[in-house]
Amino acid sequence: MDFKQIEAFITVAKYKSFSKAANTIFLSQPTISAQISALEKELDVQLFDRTSKEVSLTSYGETFLEYALDLINTRNTAVSHLSSFNNSISGRFTLEASSTPCNSIVPLLIDKFSSKYPDVSFNIIEQPSGEIIEDILKFNCEIGIIGSFIKDEKIDCYKLTEDELVLISKPSLNLPDTISINKLLDCKFIFREINSATRKNFEKAILESELDLENLNIYCEVNSLDALLQLVKRGVGVSIVSKKVCEDYILSGSIKFSKIEDISLKRYMYLITSSRRTLTPSAKAFFDLCNDYYKFK
Repeated sequence: MDFKQIEAFITVAKYKSFSKAANTIFLSQPTISAQISALEKELDVQLFDRTSKEVSLTSYGETFLEYALDLINTRNTAVSHLSSFNNSISGRFTLEASSTPCNSIVPLLIDKFSSKYPDVSFNIIEQPSGEIIEDILKFNCEIGIIGSFIKDEKIDCYKLTEDELVLISKPSLNLPDTISINKLLDCKFIFREINSATRKNFEKAILESELDLENLNIYCEVNSLDALLQLVKRGVGVSIVSKKVCEDYILSGSIKFSKIEDISLKRYMYLITSSRRTLTPSAKAFFDLCNDYYKFK
């Protein structure tokens, strides 16, 4: 067993395709297939179920993937500490963030980081918190920024900044600045997808208030924050969002915000990393910048 075989295995597991894996690590498909076959022969198990369309991990493959990721991480850690690699803050860094931080604090952080490290370029991916957590666990991403705390021994979670959720509406609806929780039953809601941290935090607060979630009128679900804001702006319905992400709309008078009585909608945004992974220099520099700015607790 060698690292090339392990890397080939991890890549095929990620893309569920021998051809895509081959293109990614610049090898021929027969070479990739031979490496996987040799690995399966040595382990005396079948790692993948192969079909004409894609390949998928067997139960043996799922188990081995955990060890494979640890082996590659250990190798990368050794290389990182034994070379001048750590002195070079450059290259391309992928940052994943859920909608609220991506549209509020991420631009600020990127601006500060780029001023300090101009040789680093960014790939910023906005997606639901659940998918970011999955990418962190699978080593597809080094750093994520989300709107909820994660309790998992495989994830390190650092508090960044406080956030507040508010009810937003079209001004012509004339909703009061402070609205009672029971009045929410009269509203037509536009919600983010179920995997959204904002939605989960709001639903948790509603459940703690003993109001029945089933009685809320959920008119529309969207997976785009911008689409949600445009729908609210047109008066299609109301929604729950971070006050930070709609400040420009509030200042322009196109959206009004209201606070909800008797429930707490305060929360925090968090930076997450894998507890089993050593960050690359660029990711570590970004982590340190966030720590300097927000003073992790």
